[in-house]
Amino acid sequence: MALLLGFGLVCILGIAHHYGLLAIRAAKPNAREAEKAAIMIVFVGLVGLHTLEILAFAGVYRLIVTWGGMGDLGGAFAGSWNDLIYFSGINFVTLGYTQIEAVGPLRIISMMQSLGGFMVLTWSATFLYSVCDRAWSAED
Repeated sequence: MALLLGFGLVCILGIAHHYGLLAIRAAKPNAREAEKAAIMIVFVGLVGLHTLEILAFAGVYRLIVTWGGMGDLGGAFAGSWNDLIYFSGINFVTLGYTQIEAVGPLRIISMMQSLGGFMVLTWSATFLYSVCDRAWSAED
């Protein structure tokens, strides 16, 4: 059940990320005409998008921990939103090595978040690189 839930969450993450990238692309100026502005808008947009994705997973963890049927968070987890955001962020950008430990099936969900985070971070890096490439080639 946890693997299926984690899979579904990563799929939702990918879909949401796709639409987030489309919104960032629509908001940025043409990279050939306003090189620096395009790069900065994409960078700031990606930071905002990833922050929203981390917050969304923190909300999912809050629901799971409150519900109690899929495991719990232990170790240094004090139950605060800061702890949930920290746990979610560490899982999103790395492999989840933190002072907060996932217990039970929740471990599978946090593992899937790491997979999803890796996927969308590399997707974002490729997107930013393509904008930089266009902007820098326009300067030449």
